[in-house]
Amino acid sequence: MTTVDQTPTGFDWRIYSDVPLPPILAAALTYFQEEGYHGTTVRNIATKVGLTMPTLYYHFGNKEGILFALLDAAMDDFWAHGDACLEDAAGDTQKRFENFITSLGLHYTHRRDLAMLHDEFRFLGPDFRAKYLVKRNLVAEVLETLIKDGNNEGIFSVEDPHLTALALLGMLGGILDWYRSTGPLSPAEIADHYTRYAIRLVLKPPAA
Repeated sequence: MTTVDQTPTGFDWRIYSDVPLPPILAAALTYFQEEGYHGTTVRNIATKVGLTMPTLYYHFGNKEGILFALLDAAMDDFWAHGDACLEDAAGDTQKRFENFITSLGLHYTHRRDLAMLHDEFRFLGPDFRAKYLVKRNLVAEVLETLIKDGNNEGIFSVEDPHLTALALLGMLGGILDWYRSTGPLSPAEIADHYTRYAIRLVLKPPAA
């Protein structure tokens, strides 16, 4: 199964260090969270990082370019963890499925600020949108393939792998609606709960 990028040897997919965003993107992310995409201006961002407008335009073109750069960073970060979690499970299909669900849960908690931007891709023009969707759509494709693999091996019993993959992604995406870092559950605990929900949905019932 081929995903996006090669992950460095020894990378621990369960550990989330800060994403090294350049100052322009870090400032933009803060404004997008506080003011929304439409409420943020390029002038706001330039002022916060002490740059002139022409300098900011030179680096990212416009506000759409900044949004794309943040979305691209979010997807690259997800796939660094996603690729590593699949490799960590080697040829064990059920473990690969569980790890992938867990990595999604960790993405929506540890990276909530970036993950909240995923729905903003609708503001991208055709070229940027197409580039972003290559990496985003691959998430559903990989998950569907894992479910199909489980069916083929007799581990899972899923009538419609495509619809089930979409349902699982919808369930995991709902974490963004309620998760707060000040809540009682850690990202790891939340990811573990969701992984158990997911495996119950796909696992073949024991023979009577």
